[in-house]
Amino acid sequence: MNRWMDVFRYELRLQFRRKAYVFLTFVLPVLALVAFFGYQTIRDLTRGDETETIEPVVGDAGRTRTTVIGYVDQTPQGFFPPPERYPGEPGDCRIAPDEVQTVNAELIKRVSSPYCLRESVRAFDSFEAGQQALKSGELDALYIIPENYAETGTIDLYIPSLTIDTSQTASRLIEDFIFASLLYDTEPEVYEELYLRLRNPANIHAHTLVEGAVSEQDEDTNFALVYAFGLILMMSLFWGGGYLMQSVVQEKESRVIEIILSSVRPVPLLFGKIIAMGLAAIIQVITLLGTTLYLMSRAGDTLGVLQGFSINASSLAIAGVYFVLGFLMFGSLMAAIGALTSSVRESQNLVTFVTLPAVVPFFFLTLFAEEPNGAVATAFSIIPLTAPLSMIMRASVTTIPAGQLALSIALLTLTVIGVIWLAGRLFRVNTLLMGKTPRLKDIPKLIRG
Repeated sequence: MNRWMDVFRYELRLQFRRKAYVFLTFVLPVLALVAFFGYQTIRDLTRGDETETIEPVVGDAGRTRTTVIGYVDQTPQGFFPPPERYPGEPGDCRIAPDEVQTVNAELIKRVSSPYCLRESVRAFDSFEAGQQALKSGELDALYIIPENYAETGTIDLYIPSLTIDTSQTASRLIEDFIFASLLYDTEPEVYEELYLRLRNPANIHAHTLVEGAVSEQDEDTNFALVYAFGLILMMSLFWGGGYLMQSVVQEKESRVIEIILSSVRPVPLLFGKIIAMGLAAIIQVITLLGTTLYLMSRAGDTLGVLQGFSINASSLAIAGVYFVLGFLMFGSLMAAIGALTSSVRESQNLVTFVTLPAVVPFFFLTLFAEEPNGAVATAFSIIPLTAPLSMIMRASVTTIPAGQLALSIALLTLTVIGVIWLAGRLFRVNTLLMGKTPRLKDIPKLIRG
């Protein structure tokens, strides 16, 4: 076993000479950081000096618009008078330079008054009148507020053609007008609180009951977390194991293995290769996953779905444990495949039997995001072959019961021990020097020695 360190150093140096590995591990994270901060810099520059721009505080009231909408109020109570009927002066819809530093509740209510939408929102007495204005091109959209609006909240939209930009802008206009109209008579302090809450009405949290415990996670971030954790760790597992298998097969094809075995016994050779490829894979995970987590934590103001994003230390610890155990299992299996096959093409055909079952959890990605403690996710996290990816994805979005975690780690550890023993039995001189791939019935003989 005293030569495994030489194998380790050699394989690690060889891995760092691979252009694909260097690009994915070091160049890609740097490019991602440059792109992210470059985008933020450009966005900040295009915003201009906000302190010199006189704009409303809430909504888009008072801006020069290309979108004009109309509405017909059919409610018996007359909830929505025309914007011009509300008291106000044009200057009320702007923030004076001396008010920029003293934004308060009264100012927010003033600049978001229904009056400030008079240039963008027009009232019509009947559907026919509004329809005529829509057909003539005076309006971009027409909204009909029905009699039962208070009970149903339903509003009918009429547009000449369906375009996403027009629909979104028009919807924002009618929402601004409805909120401002309904809240017009409230006190400024209450108005500010209710208006801002209505603009973002709910933050959805998913709650899962498991054995009396409650786990909670923002629903909008679950899919992103599961996908990012699963994809990065799965790729690193299989890339590291693939390089290990490829190294063994190439040494057999070039007959370099004959020279190596003259100075290094098979078991130290296997051990050195696994440790080297494992360390290389861990470095890759640290750079890729670290960059991903950093960018996701900084992207809250850029991508609303990631607002408040965070990952706790226990999730990272679980991911680390399952990555190491997963690499030992898959790496040993791929090394065994490399020892059995005589060419890269043959090894690629056989490796499917290892990788396909391992990626089965990815076929249930949505289920892991929505029900991380459900029956399917739990079963996959207990089965050793699917446990590494399943547990890593579950840990990114929920708290895993201690009993399930202990059982899964125990079964996976036993499987790793068995797989390493199997790989060691196959990683022998007579197998490595074999000129052709053994038949299926010959494999038990090779294992028995």
